Amino acid sequence: MPEEATSSPSSRSEQVEMSVPLRTEFIATLRTVAASIGADAGFSIDEIDDLRLAISEVVSSLAESGDGSDDRVETVFEVGAARVAVTITTQHGERDIELDDLAASILNSVVDEFRVDGSVVVLVKTASEAEGAAGSSDESAPSRA
Repeated sequence: MPEEATSSPSSRSEQVEMSVPLRTEFIATLRTVAASIGADAGFSIDEIDDLRLAISEVVSSLAESGDGSDDRVETVFEVGAARVAVTITTQHGERDIELDDLAASILNSVVDEFRVDGSVVVLVKTASEAEGAAGSSDESAPSRA
């Protein structure tokens, strides 16, 4: 029991794993799951859209560079308090994932962190208002007459 007392709920994380065919028509499925997970993590609408866009960019790039075979994209969402890390992998043979400059620029503007390591892409998005929301209340909002 002492371990439970020392760990806070905000330090816990859960994983959601998905595997879909590496085809553009399945991007919507991943985007929908990302939106739900982002909402549960306390993301704003804009932050949810950012996460969805980042996933679209990566998976679109992978699908375009694929050979049309039975490749699949494996996506693991690691969800913590006000934070989502998404690990995207594919079985593109032994080829490394390469994102073009435009995709990298988009990712830089919509997620807090991303990295490409061989055949793995990791995206990290944190809710920007999570800390501020915890310390604020309706009392600090301007009163309405």
